Amino acid sequence: MKWSIQINGKHYDNENLLSIDDSEIRAFLEEWGNEELSISVKTSGSTGKPKLIRLLKSDMIASAELTGEYFNLKNPQTALLCLPVKYIAGKMMLVRAMVLGLDLISVKPSSNPIIDCVQSISFAAMTPMQVNTVLNQSPDKLNLIEQLIIGGAPVNSILESKLQEVKTHCYSTYGMTESITHIAVKKINGKYKSKYFEALPNITFQPNKDDCLIIKTPHLSTSIITTSDIIKIIDKQTFKWIGRIDNVINSGGIKIHPEELETKISNLFHNTRFFFSSVPDELLGQRLVLVIESENNISDLESSLEKLLNTFEMPKTIFYTDSFLETKTRKLDRIKTLQSVLN
Repeated sequence: MKWSIQINGKHYDNENLLSIDDSEIRAFLEEWGNEELSISVKTSGSTGKPKLIRLLKSDMIASAELTGEYFNLKNPQTALLCLPVKYIAGKMMLVRAMVLGLDLISVKPSSNPIIDCVQSISFAAMTPMQVNTVLNQSPDKLNLIEQLIIGGAPVNSILESKLQEVKTHCYSTYGMTESITHIAVKKINGKYKSKYFEALPNITFQPNKDDCLIIKTPHLSTSIITTSDIIKIIDKQTFKWIGRIDNVINSGGIKIHPEELETKISNLFHNTRFFFSSVPDELLGQRLVLVIESENNISDLESSLEKLLNTFEMPKTIFYTDSFLETKTRKLDRIKTLQSVLN
């Protein structure tokens, strides 16, 4: 497959591939240009053990075109690559640059990838952690970005509140490696701020019998994707995300969605990470617990929780730990963190 791309102001194609300094970008473009119809992509490991899967190049091109249509991206606009190329988010930014004719600004992935940036950026993708770091260290830099998609983890209410002060159009995204990155976005600041995820063009949604999301993706060879995400359908192109079915806690016959509880109490934890989980209990089956990344106990926490949660939502135990464990893509690993706390 022939390709061409503009990276940091320089033009590259099949003929001068070896002149690209970044080894990960070079390796991906080499694979992109071979005769194979698909490429290998590693899943992030946020919902299970990371694994290699094959994605059709034609599907990745179709996904890039859909993003371009939704966000009105075209030559000679710029896009920022600040996520690892070995995962789908980084790979897709390269594909978008090639397919849409975008001038790619490539920087080393870091917690604050635009700290040295001086030029305007039409389109960028970051994790919540990166966005939060930028806002804490160099908030004016974020205004260099016209449109920003935020993915890899949920955007909490504290970060969302901070983003109301920036000019950048910010979107929380929903997607996965199997859907070839985002298939729905939620505007989280500005005039068209929304509570719901909206489908990209031609994509539709429906629930299964367990209220898990089924995605109809006519632009992909896999036209239907069944997820493990519990949702509330608003209409066929809009939904509200509730949480993952494999995170549901059944405590004394009452089903609890930890992500809902985390949203309820997020304003109590400004710079502190936390999550709800469960441990086995002879009487209840599963006992609700709260795990907090903090060296010291938080004063008056229980009374603050009682104001926000009902009796069944109150954690039976609160654990404190110095640091949370993460996946290779820096997402919270709930299972391993809880195991380390219990051990």
